[in-house]
Amino acid sequence: MSESNYYLTPTFKFEQCLVKGCHKRLRVVHTIEFANGGADIQIMRVGVYEEQWVSPSNYEEQSDKDAPLELKPFSQRKRTQPSELTGSWKVFEVSATPIYGEEEEMELSGESSETTPYVYLCTEALKRRNLPESWVSFREEEMVDMQDVSVMWLPGGVTAYVDVKKDGVLCVG
Repeated sequence: MSESNYYLTPTFKFEQCLVKGCHKRLRVVHTIEFANGGADIQIMRVGVYEEQWVSPSNYEEQSDKDAPLELKPFSQRKRTQPSELTGSWKVFEVSATPIYGEEEEMELSGESSETTPYVYLCTEALKRRNLPESWVSFREEEMVDMQDVSVMWLPGGVTAYVDVKKDGVLCVG
């Protein structure tokens, strides 16, 4: 393959933390590839990590009394069934929007023009989830909003999705 035909496809990591009672949390990391100038996206990897924070002052106290963390890999944990997720849910969406047109200002300030600045936004939306076979019960705006979204049913009770809105904003939820 000649160098003229070879180009790098940028990949980015998007990280979310989901608090799960007390101090236990899930960290979900999506690695997403952007091809054709961002016109095509592909999910390369989804990593799920369970973390529990323990302060130095109560480490010994907790280690004696608490049940151990479930150390089984997420790939071997129980999968969520679609019927368990029906109803209304508060969904936190993280979106990243590139800012173009500031090349001259960046060059004047000495910043590299190789990196595109992004504005990140976290929003909370109320989504109604029904079983896949019951789309008729969705209201019109919900149906339009969710028609292109593929939900990833990950082990350990974790679900995630990646969506590109009509205005080109990438949402990871």
